[in-house]
Amino acid sequence: MEYMKAIAVMGPNDIRVVDNVPKPVLGDYEALVKVHACGFCNGTDMQIITGTGGDLGNGVSIYPTVLGHEGAGEIVAVGKKVRHIHVGERWIHPNLYPDVGNGYTKTHGSMAEYGMVSDNQAMLEDGFTEKDFPWVKQHKFPNTMSYIDAGVLLSLAESHSAAKNFGVTDGTEVLIYGSGPMGMALSLFCGLRGGHVTQIDKIQERLEMSKRIAKTEHTINSSVEDVDAVLNGKKFDVAIDIVGFTDIIYEASRHVKPGGKVGSMGVLRSNDLLVDTSRLQDNTSLHMLNFPYGEYAIMDETIALIEAGKVNPKDFYSHVLPYEKIDEAVKLTLSKQALKVILNFDA
Repeated sequence: MEYMKAIAVMGPNDIRVVDNVPKPVLGDYEALVKVHACGFCNGTDMQIITGTGGDLGNGVSIYPTVLGHEGAGEIVAVGKKVRHIHVGERWIHPNLYPDVGNGYTKTHGSMAEYGMVSDNQAMLEDGFTEKDFPWVKQHKFPNTMSYIDAGVLLSLAESHSAAKNFGVTDGTEVLIYGSGPMGMALSLFCGLRGGHVTQIDKIQERLEMSKRIAKTEHTINSSVEDVDAVLNGKKFDVAIDIVGFTDIIYEASRHVKPGGKVGSMGVLRSNDLLVDTSRLQDNTSLHMLNFPYGEYAIMDETIALIEAGKVNPKDFYSHVLPYEKIDEAVKLTLSKQALKVILNFDA
């Protein structure tokens, strides 16, 4: 058995680079991916590290677990029945099997030297059904896009799909709580869909970035401004919490029009999972989107916007670090010194 290096969470607040994770062994319909970069998710990855995410699925509550769902890499080998995936292609979201081996679980496992994708088209042609696919969430990206930039591609597609799922169209008035990388990307895609965005955050630098990059129309610094006073009774079609607190959901509800929508996009903490619907404004709806929906279906459209120059991946990360410096990535993220960190597996 061959082993590889990976970033594993051994327990709450115990993250390490380990070298005893079994290297994936290809099946007939699988392709081996050499991971070159992986985005560090400020939400899900951080909550898995701190132990505040609850059971988010895929065994993430079972330590030790190999972290990462924003990986980008290159196909270096293919199984004998693979026909539609080729050596040299670039793919995001390489996976490990749930039984990683040697006692490890996985949270997709992209923060490892190698992962896998599957040739689902070949499987369908050979009589399998979608329920037989090892993985569905995977996608090819163009060779013109760097691996580092691709480390934020999934986040961009998630934000793009969220704008669509929340029903943002031409003229929609949108209020967004949070101006981190996902909040800023959500503002950008809402704007590209014709929405008019007001964004709230406590960090003025991030609000300025959102105005510059996402062309956010209005911003409110809630650390120094009274949100109610600034809004002065204005109501919105959609108000979205991207931070992940039920208190924000309740506040957002006060600012939507009758028949409007409150969007819950931020991942709620394990000690803050219950929403008291009696605190929501009457005649409004709550749209739960704590986990992405349709992000891979909209991936090609997201890539097309990048290739057209309407979205620049470099705007949505601030630091690139060797993967061995995962501790530094965590510190920069917790302190909000980093907008988003991309881990480089080639450094």
